[in-house]
Amino acid sequence: MMKIIFFCLFFSLCYIALAFRCDRRPYGFTTKSISADGRFKLAVIGAENTYMPDQLYTVQLLSTDGVSRFTAFMISAEGDTRSDPKNPRRMITLFPGQLRPQELLSAKFSDRCLYSVEHVIASPKSIVQVYWQAPESGNGCVTLRAMVVESDETWYEDGPPLTQRLCEDMRQPDDITPQLNYECQTCDEAKYEIKFTGIWSRNTHPRLYPEKDWEPRYSDLAGASHAVDYFLWAPGSLASEGLRELAEHANTSRFDGEIREKIGDGVRTMIKGKGHGYPKMNNPTYAFARTDKTNHLISVAVGIHPSPDWFLGVTRIEVCNDNNTWLTEREFDLYPWDAGTDSGVSYESMNIETFPQGAISRVQMSSYDKNSPFYETDIKDLHPFGRLRIKLVRIYHKECARTESSEDVEKTTETETETTLTTEEATSTTTEVTETETESDIEEQSPSEPKASRYQNTELGSGEHGRETPVVTDPESPEECPMSQWQDWSECEGECIDGQIIGYRWKERYHLVDGYPVEKYDPHAKHKVTKEVPRFCKLHYDTFEREECTAKCSDDFVEEEVTANRHVMEPIAPGYPWQWKKRHVFKH
Repeated sequence: MMKIIFFCLFFSLCYIALAFRCDRRPYGFTTKSISADGRFKLAVIGAENTYMPDQLYTVQLLSTDGVSRFTAFMISAEGDTRSDPKNPRRMITLFPGQLRPQELLSAKFSDRCLYSVEHVIASPKSIVQVYWQAPESGNGCVTLRAMVVESDETWYEDGPPLTQRLCEDMRQPDDITPQLNYECQTCDEAKYEIKFTGIWSRNTHPRLYPEKDWEPRYSDLAGASHAVDYFLWAPGSLASEGLRELAEHANTSRFDGEIREKIGDGVRTMIKGKGHGYPKMNNPTYAFARTDKTNHLISVAVGIHPSPDWFLGVTRIEVCNDNNTWLTEREFDLYPWDAGTDSGVSYESMNIETFPQGAISRVQMSSYDKNSPFYETDIKDLHPFGRLRIKLVRIYHKECARTESSEDVEKTTETETETTLTTEEATSTTTEVTETETESDIEEQSPSEPKASRYQNTELGSGEHGRETPVVTDPESPEECPMSQWQDWSECEGECIDGQIIGYRWKERYHLVDGYPVEKYDPHAKHKVTKEVPRFCKLHYDTFEREECTAKCSDDFVEEEVTANRHVMEPIAPGYPWQWKKRHVFKH
């Protein structure tokens, strides 16, 4: 019985000791502290009332008038208290993060207070700096307090100038765009230009940059315009095998295949742009995507080589505005993501497979590991590794009408027009009505149907609106891997500079299985094609070709005022908190 009482008393005393703040009174002082008068101030660089979980901050204690000096100090971090979920009558203190010295000659860990640092030498000083590693997500608010000794009899603590209360920043980073428009009702379709520009170089990211200048490169730009219920990649989810190869080896072949398999089943357009290496690392890459009211999200990824499993990209970017207009322009600064498949910490780390596989997350910034390129890197000083711009270049207008049918569904009228937006850098854009086609016009232009064969489906594309022409087999393709004929080259696409476009054009063809082009997007097909292309055919026969081109810019357009304002995002700092943690695998 006595032992039980003893242990109860012991734990009660421990709880009381933890529940009260540490006594930060200066050594040898018997006088009480004086209220802070504003001459000394505690500041957290890069944080204003909020902090980002797991990030490293610099905390300053300084004289505000440039004249006053202090001899001794202590800076402490205190966490919030809340009820213990297992025992509501018991209060627990949340972790406030870790304070640590920045220079061992000016500060040391306190030997009398937890989560505190104090002076080493009691000499006059006007400023001192220490590090504060913010706690992980879920620890609520943290209070940072400073004690300052001005003379043998005068010392200060607490008060607004010497106290900073910071709460977890619950905002989502802008390059994840959690606010989706689930009710996109526009009947118009849109075409977007996706421009990726690399910024990674020895000048911008000198720490541990690969020694061989010719080795760093970006993978191809790969992605899709897709529906809301499709996930190409997302923070908190596990990387697919295709994304793993992109992140670890800068190889997009499997990733491209994963996207192709979903064309027509969640994916509208496959986004593809040429990757660049030395000495063209900073050359822009262009790609294009079509969107509609079903497929109005854009996700892309770019691998970094060499790296353990790092990549750049944006995911689930909403381009259908709440008012059912198309987003005009948006720009992102890109920082590395970790695919969760390799545990290396530097660009040229040896392969260390992560087992079990981790979830996709930001690459750890402000690392304590000296082998990391981000060792003690303040997020405000980190340059982006790339920049992505999504810009509207064309709108395909379709007038909508409500029918009187029993289902009361919305159908598109036969008249269709196109509106082209110029690609020049300007805050106001212009539109161009290029052509008007009717279904009858399209039917008149369609070639006569050739004789049916094993590799040709004459009914394909003769869906509800009859817009698709029959697919003709390329006679030069092998019998075991039949292919359609190459489509015509696209128009030369790129930025219009001084009356000339310098960009790319491309063409496509399709794998055929029993005459069906299984990867061809057909929005009017009555039935979903579920046939699969043999793996051998996918690996040995390309379906996409692209080449550089030049063309004159067309000036015969009609100018109109575009009401949508240009939306250019502020640079995105890495390490924003997520609503889920790594261990919470996103399920879809």
